[in-house]
Amino acid sequence: MSLEEFYTANYRIVFGYLFSLCQDKVLAEDLTSETFLRAMQKLDSYDGRVKASTWLCTIGRNLYLNETKKAARQAPLEEFILMDGISPEERLLQKERLRILIRLLGELEEPKRQLFLLRSQGLSFREMGEALGRTENWARVSYFRIKEALLQRLEELL
Repeated sequence: MSLEEFYTANYRIVFGYLFSLCQDKVLAEDLTSETFLRAMQKLDSYDGRVKASTWLCTIGRNLYLNETKKAARQAPLEEFILMDGISPEERLLQKERLRILIRLLGELEEPKRQLFLLRSQGLSFREMGEALGRTENWARVSYFRIKEALLQRLEELL
């Protein structure tokens, strides 16, 4: 079976499965493409004990789970600022909060500022600790303390 035939034979199954998980056509298409790319990279690990479509759906599910974990870690600024469905006055207040928060982030000393920014890029606490030459626990505790301090300063300034 050629690569094109393999893709054609399994695309609808993989895409349908991933779409049922995420309910987002664009994300499902991206995950499907990434699934086939990963499958091609790991083709030598496919032992044929399960159907190819099952193997592909497993790869896709793992990619989807990684994506949802990443999304859950994303953007700590969103914890401070949510702008959906609010009045113009509240939107103005939130923009002011964001302006103050950005100023407060700029005032943080290293590695505090770097830790906060790494988290905003979606890194796990383990990855943050490794990037800064510290432990996962240090990253977790330090991030929590930084976040609490920022929230407190933000409330004081508003």
